[in-house]
Amino acid sequence: MNRSFIVKSALLSATVFLAAGCGTAAANGASSTPAVSHPAAAVTVARSMTILTGKMDGKPGWPKYTPSVWAAPQGSTVTLTIVSHDDGTAPLPSNSPYTKVSGTVTGNELVDGKAVTTVNAQDVAHTFTVPGLNLNLPIPVAPTGGTVTVKATFKLPKSGTFDWQCEAPCGTGSTGWGGPMITPGFMEGSINITAQ
Repeated sequence: MNRSFIVKSALLSATVFLAAGCGTAAANGASSTPAVSHPAAAVTVARSMTILTGKMDGKPGWPKYTPSVWAAPQGSTVTLTIVSHDDGTAPLPSNSPYTKVSGTVTGNELVDGKAVTTVNAQDVAHTFTVPGLNLNLPIPVAPTGGTVTVKATFKLPKSGTFDWQCEAPCGTGSTGWGGPMITPGFMEGSINITAQ
């Protein structure tokens, strides 16, 4: 047999074997390059809450956020819309930190479409305050017989259950801190942030 023919045949067989081996590995799901992990796509979710007056919920003097509990996935960006029917004020001290917007993506909230970073202490009706997320949204008093809409966007960087509370004295009793202020499902609730 011709010696060059044998060498060429051996090289051809080796090439076919290597090519078949690569094809077999790929067919079996194996890869010669390390897998690249891609981060999960960013999730944006919309949530809505309504503040009812005591007349609306049948308990005079007991305003109520509804729903008081909601959930969203960890890592998501939430656009929260709060529609308040409450035309009663719960003034805060002029130096109160709860008059200022904090924890939002833009550093502000929209009140009936207008960007604001603070609400006058005398015009506050409620707040939506989540200490564990460093989030505070002051809610201004609604016009008589009307509504005010507050919209804000914020991120949920960690999983867990985070309690929220209204920090304006809008409840019953001489201080305004009774009744709905200390009753789950009225002026306090939670956000359940689920791990992905």
